[in-house]
Amino acid sequence: MNKKAKSLLAVILVVVLAAAMFICWKLFLPEAQAGDKTLAVTVTHADGSVRDFTLETDAEYLWDAMYERGLIDGTDGEYGKWVTTVDGRTADENAGQYWLFTRDGDWVETSCDTTPIADGESYEFFIYFG
Repeated sequence: MNKKAKSLLAVILVVVLAAAMFICWKLFLPEAQAGDKTLAVTVTHADGSVRDFTLETDAEYLWDAMYERGLIDGTDGEYGKWVTTVDGRTADENAGQYWLFTRDGDWVETSCDTTPIADGESYEFFIYFG
């Protein structure tokens, strides 16, 4: 097999692998649950104060459920929404602060706008100093 044929075969293989990875990602992406949901949201501010909220929503994603109540704000980032403000408190990025959140006590590996929600879940938001 000559060098051009090998190069062409390598390019085709890369394209096929990329397409297969994309299809797998789409197939296994968590799906949002439609319909009425009740969520518990706990917010721990930088000063240690804590506020609890109960959200009743038809939203499919966490960002939408919180945004419709005016509890969250942020900017569009490379990997989804970057949360800058929760419960009216803005993280001071210059001081190394940023907002993190967990679902039922476990780290969430998606951005807030791509995190599907289900009835009865609990979310915790807190300022992280990093």
